Amino acid sequence: MKIDRTKIILFSVKLLIAIIISLVVAYNIDSIKLKLIVKNANITYIVFAIVLLPINLYLQFAKWKYLVDKTTEKKATLMQIWSSVILGIGFGFITPGRVGELGKLFIIKNADRYKLLSMSIIEKIYDTFPVIFFGIISLPFLPHNFFTGSALLRTNLIILAFVISFILYFVAIHPGLLRTFLNYLRNNILKNSIKFGRFCDGLHGFKKRNSKVLLLFSSSLFLVYTTQFVLLIFAFGDIKIFPGFIGVWTAILLKTFLPFSLGDIGIREGTAAYIFRLFDFPSEAAVSAAFLLFIINILIPAAAGILFIPFILKNDR
Repeated sequence: MKIDRTKIILFSVKLLIAIIISLVVAYNIDSIKLKLIVKNANITYIVFAIVLLPINLYLQFAKWKYLVDKTTEKKATLMQIWSSVILGIGFGFITPGRVGELGKLFIIKNADRYKLLSMSIIEKIYDTFPVIFFGIISLPFLPHNFFTGSALLRTNLIILAFVISFILYFVAIHPGLLRTFLNYLRNNILKNSIKFGRFCDGLHGFKKRNSKVLLLFSSSLFLVYTTQFVLLIFAFGDIKIFPGFIGVWTAILLKTFLPFSLGDIGIREGTAAYIFRLFDFPSEAAVSAAFLLFIINILIPAAAGILFIPFILKNDR
């Protein structure tokens, strides 16, 4: 098998940057202060964040089921969908950039893998829309020490944020733009690729109405897990609700476009520490909240998948 050296070098550089960020975060954390913050954490907020986990998982299930049902003649069983979602979380945890989530495709029976792959990529794209939308909107409201204190610059940033958000929304609810681009590739550049043709066929039934439903699912999921993040921020420190959400939305925006690591470990904590430091919020508290979010939303479902999915699949067969 031919190995692409460019991809290996690119991946190595990204992984190195992720490791450096992790080390910088660890270096700037006061271990004594961290222990004190964890010891004095408000358990009530942590419980509320855990209570939202079933809603988080259900939205992932409902969103994936909606997409799978569009690609299969015989509908997949509920057990298959749940198993697919949980295994996707598990595979995503152990692979850089969460690309392992694509492994969830192989749980679904009686489906064209290429059409299912197209739906999975569409899902990823639409999951990114609310991240950019809320992240861009939150940037102008960061404290002055993030950028110059000029009122004119802040106003211009607000206007620019709303313009970008409008463009994103327009693109999101008009999937025909993506189909047009893919059909151009299919008819001109990749016209001899049968597999790419099957991939494009998976998007033929994806209409404007479907895009709105998918955008609603993705936005709801985003608001649920960012609310979990804010609750955990409340658990480890004192901050008002508005700057709490502004900080979380910005941190997730930065994390999304930074180099990746396994399970985003280090990146998530580093961006949270940096952003919340602008609000004079303890870095140790932000790191604790970000890492606990990882445990609740990724590590626990992944562990559940490892333990229970084999039995679920056996019963399903």
